[in-house]
This record gives sequence, C-alpha cells and structure tokens, in this order.
Amino acid sequence: MATILWLSGEYLLPADSGLYRYSLDMMNALRTYGHEINAIGRARTPEGEDRSAPGWVILPHRSLPMWRRMAGKAPVKVVDVWDRTYAAAVERAIEEHAPDVVLFDHLRAAAALDVIGGRIPTVYVSQNDESMVKRRMVPAARGIRKLALWIDLKKMERFETRLLRQCDGISAISSADVKSFASRVPHQQIVHTLPTYRGTRVRTRTITADTPRRVAMISTLYWGAKIDNMMMALRGLEPSISAGTEVVVFTGGYQPPAAVARDYPTVRFEGFVEDFDAALAECRLGVVYEPVGGGFKMKTLDFIFHRVPLVMGRASAAELPLQAGESVELVNSADELAPVVDSLLDDFDRLNSLQEAAFATCAGLFTSDAVRPLSDLVDQLTSTHSIPN
Repeated sequence: MATILWLSGEYLLPADSGLYRYSLDMMNALRTYGHEINAIGRARTPEGEDRSAPGWVILPHRSLPMWRRMAGKAPVKVVDVWDRTYAAAVERAIEEHAPDVVLFDHLRAAAALDVIGGRIPTVYVSQNDESMVKRRMVPAARGIRKLALWIDLKKMERFETRLLRQCDGISAISSADVKSFASRVPHQQIVHTLPTYRGTRVRTRTITADTPRRVAMISTLYWGAKIDNMMMALRGLEPSISAGTEVVVFTGGYQPPAAVARDYPTVRFEGFVEDFDAALAECRLGVVYEPVGGGFKMKTLDFIFHRVPLVMGRASAAELPLQAGESVELVNSADELAPVVDSLLDDFDRLNSLQEAAFATCAGLFTSDAVRPLSDLVDQLTSTHSIPN
C-alpha cells in the first residue's frame, strides 16, 4: 500500500458541496484499501485558519482581489490557492512523510508539479474537464465578464493540457471526461473513478398526499456555473412556481444573488440544514438541471438514496444507470421542466415507482469499490517508479 500526499485546494470539511464530498469520500475509500494519506489544503475562511485536523496541514485562507486573480499566468482557480506558502508546505510534507505518490485533488493545487519536479509519481484526480466547462460558460456571459472568462479559458487550456501530459496518471469522474482527456493525451494512463456515496440510504419510503407538495433542488452556489444552472432551472420551473408549487433550494450555506432572491420571492433558499435527511423526506420530487459543467452530479445520489424521485436534464444524468421513464424522468430543455413536474407531483403511484426503481438500480453501486481503479493505479505507479539520478 502507498503513502499518499494529497494536495487539495481547501480543507474538505464540512463536505457541503459535490466537489468536497467527492474528494472526501474518495479519500476515505482509499484509506479502506490500506493507503496512508497526508493532506494539505487551505482554510475556507479566516475563521478556519486555526483548525486542527488529524492528517491535515491547513494553510491560511487566501482571498485576492479580482485584478490579482486575473493577473497571474495560471487560471483563477489555481491563483486562488497556490503561492510560496503552499509550495513550502509541499516541500516540508515530502521531507517529513516521504510519500510514494502525490495526488492532485482537482487542479487547484497542481502548480505543485514544478515543486515535485519528477521526484515522485503524480496523479491528477479530475472532477471535470475544466477547459470544456469554461468553454460552455463563455457564450452565456456578457460584457467584461465574457472577456474575463475568455482570458481565463486560454490559461485553463494551457494549464490543464500541461497537467494531463506531465502527470504519471489521470483519474476522471465521467466516461465523457475519460474520452476527452484521451483525445488530448492519447498515450496517458487514465482511469474512470465514479463517486462513492457515504450518506444515508433510506431503506423504505412511501410518498403520499401527506408528503408536502414540495420540489427540491440542491445547488451549492460557490461559483458562477452553479448559479447559472440554478437560474436556468428556476426559469424553467416558473410556470409551476407561479401556479403555487413550493420550491426549495438547498444551498449548502451559500446565499443566492440578491437579484435571484428578489425575482423568486416564493422560492425558499435553505442554507445550512441541521437534519438533511428529514428535509429531503419532506419533498415529493427532486430536480437536477445543470447544462453548464460536466462531471458527475453528486446531488443525484442524495435524491436517489433518500428515495426522492428525479426529473433531470438529459446531460445531467451522465454516468447514472437509470432508465428514462422507468427510474428517472428526463427533459431536453428547461422549457420541459414545468410540464413534467406538474404531471408528476400528484401522481403518487408514479412518484413511488420512480423512486423505488432508482434506489433498486443503484443499491449495490457507488460503494468503496468505485475507487478501486484509482487505488490500483496508485499501486502500479508506486511499484514501478524509480527516482531519477
């Protein structure tokens, strides 16, 4: 088994977004395979800088004005994390722990490639084809934001391509990303690592007339693509909202833009929820419509394993083994959301059939076994790597 140096953008707890949850669940699953993990990440807020966490070095929170973020040669996501302090922490960790492999959790800390300099095998664990996501964001933007996104896209393409070429292995969250990366680096080792799910799995549930007539969305609003997706979904649901359907958006503690809250005064935006299991039990239907951004939608597993039937955008259902019309209802555009939601909300037989079929299909999936390809890649790299003279 390997000693892994795990380089994260930020400390992973609380795991209040899909990004943090995928990473944390993967870290815990790798430990079940016997790997030792030492991690570095930044505090998310100044208040979190003094936090102590076993196995972690938590660096000071980093917050830069936009002009500083845009001025760097690296993409904004990297500039937000990487500096001399992080580089020094990597050097100390290499000296102290003598890791067999360095794992870049997301690309935010992957500027460490220059510090490592080929001394230790590296694996890039991707959660998205970041260049593709950025390309999809640019056309919808306007004015100065469009220019800023285009400039950052060019930086992202250069940075991500270098990362794909120079790492010793790559892990991708979706088969689409595997294909995209393989087209850019055809001779690279790429494994497909689906998420593990360590949340609650509700064994039985029956939706009845006593279940609140409530539609749920999960949208952790920590970056622009998430906000854009939420706004598209809410626009598609406008006819239902206007007709009195209750919609709740679980935001993981983030607040929606003031304009969104103003435009949708009857939509409830829930930040931190003390009992998320109970909150989902009070919903008849879940909606996941996220055309901007690829990867796997972790929130779908919350709905499936809490037995909340799903209406999804077709692109958002990537990697789920669900069948349209049997275990999920799929839509091709936001305009289709309201009609489909309205047709389902009071059809209890249909709601229960969908949730039961989705749970049964996924019951044996998304366990620690999903991380086996990555664990095997780590073992392979550490057994064959020799340190250059």
